[in-house]
Amino acid sequence: MGACQLHRAEEMLALLLDCTGSMGIHGWRGHMETGIDRNSPTPIFEQVREQLRERIVQGHYGPQQPLPDERSLARDLHLSRMTVRKAIMGLTREGLLVRVRGKGTFVRGAAQGRPRPVLLPHLGIVAKFNASNIRNSLFCHRILAGIQQASEQAGLSLAFREVTEPTQAFIESLKADRALKGLVLFEMTDLPLLAKLARIGIPAVLLDSVQPDERLPVLDEVNHECRPALQEAVSSLIRLGHKDIVLMMHDGATKLNLQRREAYENALRAHRLPVRPERVFAFSASGETAYAITRSQLQNPPSPTAVVCAGGDELVLGVLAGAQAEGKSVPRDLSVVGYGDTLVFSVPPLSTVRVPWEQMGATAIQVLQERFQNPRAPLKRVFLPCEFISRGSCDTPRRVSMVPGR
Repeated sequence: MGACQLHRAEEMLALLLDCTGSMGIHGWRGHMETGIDRNSPTPIFEQVREQLRERIVQGHYGPQQPLPDERSLARDLHLSRMTVRKAIMGLTREGLLVRVRGKGTFVRGAAQGRPRPVLLPHLGIVAKFNASNIRNSLFCHRILAGIQQASEQAGLSLAFREVTEPTQAFIESLKADRALKGLVLFEMTDLPLLAKLARIGIPAVLLDSVQPDERLPVLDEVNHECRPALQEAVSSLIRLGHKDIVLMMHDGATKLNLQRREAYENALRAHRLPVRPERVFAFSASGETAYAITRSQLQNPPSPTAVVCAGGDELVLGVLAGAQAEGKSVPRDLSVVGYGDTLVFSVPPLSTVRVPWEQMGATAIQVLQERFQNPRAPLKRVFLPCEFISRGSCDTPRRVSMVPGR
């Protein structure tokens, strides 16, 4: 196994371990069951900090009482001492705790004066889904990993803010948060809502989202440029001998969707192949829909010989299952290209358009920091390049390979 493959395997193993940790850890000093959600975009030390704060407010740790030592807390929570220490230091800076050299950490007592609340600056990740949905999407998990790492390096905490109805009340809640330093608008395509968020006076960056008005951009933006890599993916299929290629993509007339279709059509035209609208499927991306489309296409000859899943690698699972249900194998009977490079252990290894998810998340934080430093700077729009990765899910189409001389 090469170094790159080993890194990806370790990455997947870490994800699986995180998922097992999300069920909760029991028995913190016998007083309560605490849930550390390792899939949450909120850093673990912040989750511990908030749980400690709650116990102090509820009186489990009274004024001038000592906290359990770091080693005991770390052992009971199955966390590192460094994580627990960061949580305790945060509450110490806020004035809720007092550290006494050689004796430990104590809840501030009444005689020591009432702690003055300290509003710590944080970034809001605004999305139209809740944090628990992230574990169902590996690409979201990877983007947020990039956000989290860059935020920690910048000394900023994160708060996930799910958009709720009525949206005006949600916007007012953002404006009322005096510690909210900036916004990461993640996976947002609601144009009226984005237009309102652009006017509330809080620095914001679009991440894998769309401008409220593409003709007049008003927000900093970080996204990926897919066209060269996706066009190369389709061209590579054509060079293998494929002439009948299905495109599956997200629905909606967003800029990114239009670019995906443009790349597909440009590759066909460059090789003098007809563009067939009946081979393009735009839908609310799901494995179930991809499964149904694949079966339908393979049941009606002449059937396609290749599928490009430009709506994400998740669609590939539906395509593979649909092909199997029709007695077809990949890549012998059907070649498949994914989008995102998130299916590490697929069989066969998936040819895909690699998207720099972690880099996108980190770049969004960098762009926000630059905006903090220079609020009047020109808008910044960063489009990170993608790369086509050829693996084992594509091959010469079967009916071409049987032609003499091939």
